[in-house]
Amino acid sequence: MHVLQLAELATVLAHQSPAVLIRHSPVSRDAAHQYWTASRSRFELWHQAMTRYSRARSSGDPFRMRCWWDEHLPVLEEVLASELLTRVVTALADGIDRRIGRDDFSPIAEAVYWSHLEARNRVQSTILDRRGCSVRDAVHLNQLRRTLENWIDSTIGQIASQDDLVVRFGIDMSRTRLHARESAMASTTESWPTVAALTRSTLYESLRSKLSPSAALPQANRAVTNSILQMLRPELFDGYGTLKSLWLHRTELSGGKSDQRIEKVLRTDQEDTEDNPVGNELIEAMTMAPWLR
Repeated sequence: MHVLQLAELATVLAHQSPAVLIRHSPVSRDAAHQYWTASRSRFELWHQAMTRYSRARSSGDPFRMRCWWDEHLPVLEEVLASELLTRVVTALADGIDRRIGRDDFSPIAEAVYWSHLEARNRVQSTILDRRGCSVRDAVHLNQLRRTLENWIDSTIGQIASQDDLVVRFGIDMSRTRLHARESAMASTTESWPTVAALTRSTLYESLRSKLSPSAALPQANRAVTNSILQMLRPELFDGYGTLKSLWLHRTELSGGKSDQRIEKVLRTDQEDTEDNPVGNELIEAMTMAPWLR
């Protein structure tokens, strides 16, 4: 799996974040364990790549250093580009756990997040070291980094439109809050699905030219993606396997609350009259039910 697909998944999760947060279903332990295991395995592969860089640098052989850059440039790109998905998952985990009042998944997600930041910092240090790195590769990686930072603030801003506390997972908090305000206004319009589709297309085109055509660690990327998809609970999908809209989630939740109130009232033995407060409560509960309007 190419890292570009991971970036696209991040935009989908950010677009669906209002529905994910309003459901605030806890992430299963199996999904959290798989995410941790898959992420640690990928970190280990990244670490091995950086260890080979240290050995090449210690040898003092310019040709060996140049060969390392030629072989591992796609790995460095993936470290930078996959940070987008890591931050989105961490922001969602933080929002979900705070809503249910538990720490089921957010500690694991934040541990992965901090490990990814460490890997990103090692890549940046390697770029600054410049031994064996051509000017072209250095400029290329720096452009990729700056592009991704803008996309990180944009996607985290979509989540922050529902939960302001997650702005800390952006790069520039002021820019992230600006995106959050724009997303909050756009999400209430009928054109929101079109905006989301155009956002994904724009991200794809902006990153495609800055990433190598072949994936460096396709199996590791697939394992991380599969673990993230398992975090999405069944109630987030409709009968066709499509993620439900926020409107549909709100309708279902409102209908469920109305059902509970009606059932509670019907269990009483009091008469349903206008002067009876129980009867008034029944009428109020029935009027809240979407299918009775």
